[in-house]
Amino acid sequence: MLEQLTIRNFALIEETTFQFGSGFSAITGETGAGKSVLMGALRVVVGGKTLPTMIRHGADKAFVEATFDISNNVEAKTILASEEIDAEDDLVIQREILAGGKNRTRVNGVIVKQSVLQDLGETLIQMHGQSDQLLLRDLRTQLKLLDDYSGSEAELKTYGEYWAEFNRLEEELQKTEENARNLAEQKEFLTFQKNELEKANLRDGEEAALEEKTSAASKSEAKMHAIEELGKLFDGENGLMSQFEIFQSKIRQYSSKLPEMEEWAVKIGDAYDSLSFVEDALRDAEESSELDPVELDRANTRLAQIQRLKRKYRTDEAGLIDLLARRRQELDSLENLDADLAEIKKNIEKTKAKLAEVANTLSEKRKAGKLTLDAKVEEVLHSLGMPKATFCTDISDEAYSATGKDRVEFCMAPNLGEGQKPLRIAVSGGELSRVLLAFKSVMAEEDHVPVLVFDEVDSGISGEIGNNVGETLKTIGKFHQVLAITHLQQVACRASSHLAVEKHENGEGRTISNVKLLSYNERIVEIARMLGDAKSPTSLAHAKEFLEEANAS
Repeated sequence: MLEQLTIRNFALIEETTFQFGSGFSAITGETGAGKSVLMGALRVVVGGKTLPTMIRHGADKAFVEATFDISNNVEAKTILASEEIDAEDDLVIQREILAGGKNRTRVNGVIVKQSVLQDLGETLIQMHGQSDQLLLRDLRTQLKLLDDYSGSEAELKTYGEYWAEFNRLEEELQKTEENARNLAEQKEFLTFQKNELEKANLRDGEEAALEEKTSAASKSEAKMHAIEELGKLFDGENGLMSQFEIFQSKIRQYSSKLPEMEEWAVKIGDAYDSLSFVEDALRDAEESSELDPVELDRANTRLAQIQRLKRKYRTDEAGLIDLLARRRQELDSLENLDADLAEIKKNIEKTKAKLAEVANTLSEKRKAGKLTLDAKVEEVLHSLGMPKATFCTDISDEAYSATGKDRVEFCMAPNLGEGQKPLRIAVSGGELSRVLLAFKSVMAEEDHVPVLVFDEVDSGISGEIGNNVGETLKTIGKFHQVLAITHLQQVACRASSHLAVEKHENGEGRTISNVKLLSYNERIVEIARMLGDAKSPTSLAHAKEFLEEANAS
């Protein structure tokens, strides 16, 4: 429940702090006193939109703080735990509205995003102003109310799972059929590419190996040319070895006559051995460097083929190999698509059958719930000044959707002799507010949101009907904390606590609104004001009588 609210520099409110009691609390005040400001502050504190115009003129920022008791609010505690915010039984929400348009939000001292505050706020307070009452005209709201009353949560969850699976399969079928059409149109092209790449018989790393081989062949060719040229210098009639042998022979011839040349002959013999070694090495190198022209030509041809395919498909060797794998897979898929399509259609039919089964169960539960819902809403409407009103929930079949196969619409005849018409067109704003109040009364025990706020739910009614509205709010207050802005003394006197919004001018020529929790005697004065004259002894006596009667009931 909401325990305390502090407001500073928010519109007409300069600064005020007040506590709330359990049960039904009435909020009253003169027109323009600032009751709408209080409602605005409550909306802001649970995630409503903030505007710079909310800041009191002359102030730098506005501030709203609310303290809640969440000892029994499991949903709120779950959200806080997910945000790693410490919380036991108390929850403090603070919002600062800055002049530049920005705002800061803290939950138990931790800064949070507005989306987190909105999720948290939905577990704390339900606001029912005139715009919120209009939601009751929406068919989605009506369906949700019926489901909440019927206790259809489990069936809706199961149906939602089948609905999601059904849509997933439908999407898969559509994609598979589209893929089949595209592949069928491209089959000839895909087959040509597959055959061309298969014929090429590409192997990972082959291009690098071929480039290495042709590079080595190029180097070998240069080596052979050098060996051939050196060989010519060594061999032949005028070659180095031939001339050296002639020279060696002459030295030996002269050494018999010239003894000093004997040493020369020895040295020249050593040199001859070295030259013979070089000659043999050249001959061996020449034999080992012989190229296989056929193999080299084959390598160059293969390399040219790979490079042509790379240019054609605008990818590298690895990309060509991957492309072949994809083309094989696509063509295999085309062969298997008929089987895939048949399997998907089979699964769709199975899921559709389950969907229909759960939809029927959900529909039966709704129809069973509507029988008692209609009677209870109608009963409360009779007590709220619509004694001849009839109410019914129309359920008809429509195409399957995310919520089942039912089209749910609330219908009503506000007056005797009028045929029932859809709620969205059959009732006035005042009547609609009473329908909303009837629903809240009927569903008080099922609704888990602890705080319900009603803004002028008694608009357009008076007299005995006002007493009934007050009694209805008092009844709802047994299950929720109820805050209701009212202009009717019949409603206000039935509240367990009473807040008054007052407006006055201060000594600085500024208008200030203030909220005050009234004592019993102050309530008498306020109710007398609502009767017409807070100073009249007659009005005061009537006000006291109203309070005593309300407290006695």
